[in-house]
Amino acid sequence: MADSTHLETPQSFVSDSSSPGAEKPGITVLETPGQPKYSFVDYRAAASPGSHKKVPPMVTQIIEGLTTLKRIPQDGSNLNRSLPLVLLYDNKGLELFDRITYLPEYYLTNCEIEVLQSNIREIAAEIPDGSDVIELGCGALRKTQLLLKELDQVRSGITYYAIDVMPSPLHKSLGELAQRFNNISFVALCGTYDEVLHHFKKDARPKTLLWLGSSIGNYSTADACDFLANIAEHALAPNDAVIVGFDRKKDPSVIMDAYHDSQKVTDDFELNVLRHANSVVADAVAVLRGDKSPDPSLDGLFDVSKFRYTGDYEQVLGRHSAYLQALEDVVINWPTELLPIVKSICGSDQNLLIERGELIFIESSYKFGPAVPEILARGCGLLHCAEWSDSRDYYTLNLFRKPPATMSPLPATMNGIESIEYVGKGAPALQHVHKLQALLKHAKTLRQPSTIPRISEWKHLWSVWDVLTLEIISRDHILDRPIDLRHPFIFYLGHLPAFADIHMSKAEGAPLTEPAIYAEWFERGIDPNMQDPSKCHSHSTPPSEWPSIDDILAYRDRVRARIIGWLELHERNNGKNTPADTARHLWMSFEHEAMHIETMLYMVLQMDPACTKSPISITFNPSDGSVPNVNWISFSGGIDIKIGLANDSESALGNAALPRDYHVFGWDNESPQTSVDIQPFSVRTQPITNGEYLEFVSEKLKYCVDPSVVAEKVVPKSWTKLASGEYGVRTVVGNPSITTSEASLWPVFVSQTQAAAYAGWCGKRLPSEAEWTHAARTYHLAMALSQIADSAASPYDSSNQESVDKYLDRLLTAHAICPSELEWSPYDMLVPENANIDFAHWHPLPEATDKTIGRYSTPMLQPGLPDARFIGNGWEWTSTQFYPFDGFVPSSMYPGYSADFFDSPDCKDQDSTHYVVKGGSYATHRRIAQRQTFRNWYQRAYPYVLATFRLCK
Repeated sequence: MADSTHLETPQSFVSDSSSPGAEKPGITVLETPGQPKYSFVDYRAAASPGSHKKVPPMVTQIIEGLTTLKRIPQDGSNLNRSLPLVLLYDNKGLELFDRITYLPEYYLTNCEIEVLQSNIREIAAEIPDGSDVIELGCGALRKTQLLLKELDQVRSGITYYAIDVMPSPLHKSLGELAQRFNNISFVALCGTYDEVLHHFKKDARPKTLLWLGSSIGNYSTADACDFLANIAEHALAPNDAVIVGFDRKKDPSVIMDAYHDSQKVTDDFELNVLRHANSVVADAVAVLRGDKSPDPSLDGLFDVSKFRYTGDYEQVLGRHSAYLQALEDVVINWPTELLPIVKSICGSDQNLLIERGELIFIESSYKFGPAVPEILARGCGLLHCAEWSDSRDYYTLNLFRKPPATMSPLPATMNGIESIEYVGKGAPALQHVHKLQALLKHAKTLRQPSTIPRISEWKHLWSVWDVLTLEIISRDHILDRPIDLRHPFIFYLGHLPAFADIHMSKAEGAPLTEPAIYAEWFERGIDPNMQDPSKCHSHSTPPSEWPSIDDILAYRDRVRARIIGWLELHERNNGKNTPADTARHLWMSFEHEAMHIETMLYMVLQMDPACTKSPISITFNPSDGSVPNVNWISFSGGIDIKIGLANDSESALGNAALPRDYHVFGWDNESPQTSVDIQPFSVRTQPITNGEYLEFVSEKLKYCVDPSVVAEKVVPKSWTKLASGEYGVRTVVGNPSITTSEASLWPVFVSQTQAAAYAGWCGKRLPSEAEWTHAARTYHLAMALSQIADSAASPYDSSNQESVDKYLDRLLTAHAICPSELEWSPYDMLVPENANIDFAHWHPLPEATDKTIGRYSTPMLQPGLPDARFIGNGWEWTSTQFYPFDGFVPSSMYPGYSADFFDSPDCKDQDSTHYVVKGGSYATHRRIAQRQTFRNWYQRAYPYVLATFRLCK
């Protein structure tokens, strides 16, 4: 028998004693003479201290589930009674589940073991020395021991925490493991996730949480997102990791066999819920009576023999649902001691009738599409850093990390994920979004931003700016000037608050924040002519000596407080009677800051990497020999096609009250809306990659007389020479090799001059601004509608390369939607949720290849439009010179914003001529990237911007 001694709480956990009478969890060390010891922490004992006369929460949940009819997530019609999922996992349930994992039909365990065995070194490499490894729902540890064996050999200072709800399996597993691995410390944590996870301290040792198996499948996508977001917020520090297993969508027969095995072990497992419920209720009744011997046969609720296990699989939703079905009419007789509780919950203490054939819902097991991990990461404030799959692509392990900052708040609801991910031919979702108007309305509700950025948006924006300027760049380098055509970094520390304060002063009709001279020193930066840098627009004259960093930051904080104060008052008044020009000042300040985050980033990328600090640990995948999946999509074009922003006249709105319904602000060059004629054209489905551009560079250098001169013209500034002699791509998280890593499949960032040269080398051209805009918004609409509509009657004609706009017209006609009913929203609400924008990653992602879709491509649910993407990773150069639309009026609030950079037509193709870029990069705020009317621009030869290009013909 093991000896027991008291032990202090492990370093990574603190008891929650905020509630009156709360007790510390029971902590003991179990040690067998001559064998390693492990500690055991019982959080269940601490969950309800001093409550031996109270009904446990589990009993209340059982009563609520049986007396309340609820819908399964994503099921709009069926109402069912239910029982708590945790009832599956008592000692008997854990034993049965372990037996299930050895069944031949149950593919999941073998798939996961294959993933671990094939990638164990890479997975272990993501866990640093001195880490706490915490597993949620450890079970029998059959799979986890593969990782622990590797960590025991290659890491030091690892402490492994096993979390599960029942003590006996924990003791059994930990007792065995503690004998096998001498270099790992072991702690058993007994309790539910909710009881255990809130005890984490975010400032403790590095942490890696393991959520293996397919436990995430017990949650709907929205609920899984909420769960992971809660972990990220309360349990993780920046750079901490979570490794999560995802069961992929696959042949329905494979899934049904796995959950309905021939030996009926799964039947016993699900029916054991009733036995466990009987025990829980009997224990509670015995306590209330003061008995020492609970009797489930007397005080339990269920006769297990009167129920059977059944289940179904909804292919489109990717959901297997497990139920217990009554074989005859069943009467639930409530124990007398529970009658007051029953009445308080459902308003009656009468016995409960469950009719023959009625279903009691037990659990859902969701299967996920390939885009879900990336989308989930966006919704819960994590970065999706790596993915490992088995040979059949049935199952994946996914690595997520907590970033130091996120650019946008988490969405208020993740239901949009489910409607986007789980739609397709014949989907139940078709009942709800069977017309395009409904789809657009749904997307608009979820994604259209408020007219004035909210406080949470400002705070997230500032968090990214502060990481970029105060953590990635050290104070020792704040005076550096890596790009001669821009000011030193310190200017931008003052520029953003000064610009905002100038506009806040105008909005409030109040004085500038002190020191007022900062508004003069930092108001406007420089963008000199590349051919003649002595030519430059009007700009601020910097001081002879820069203020101290601390003084600038103190000024920044006063301006930020001013903004927050105005927004708090605005929100308390529910936005009533806010003048439009006042709102525009706030909006303008926000987008100005968002744009300068990109400016700062591409400046930082030109620094010596030794002078910067990576904000997060990233391991880039090695090259697997894949090449870009080159496809073309065609468009018919047309006449009188609208581009630009309508109904945003700065002078017309003036200081009138901001429209209450909704208003979209834009910069002056976005207005007025204009009409263009577009001839038929085709574009490549994805931009040119680094690997493709390297072939161009190699060809140009091969036969030239002076390679150094040619290299200066054709080698992108986004590249750097590595010690190996290879080219690498500049990012703040490392410079991966184009030759040997995934960077070969990232889009190449070049100047417009370089982009046009490559296009000419291929016998192609760059798209115009109008062509690019028409292609992006038409493709997004056609793809979205094709994924929710019954397109069997009007499939996309890939054999004849049908134009996307013609295909969209056929879909609209097939569903009786008149094109005139459509309004082109300024915001492209159908940009895929997994688009690489908004610092979803701190680097580009691979494009689709000949072997697999890209990590942020849009998988097709049935044959149809080729996979394409237009937003994210990098801006895209166009062949359109930056010019005003007819009727352009300069902004009175910022007159030189656009007008200072319009070049005369005779300047075409000069290095200093400004050209339009569209879309958005991985560092572009979603407000900008999703506003399809936004027009960005740079000088043609400017080589530093995060801008790529696609070919057009």
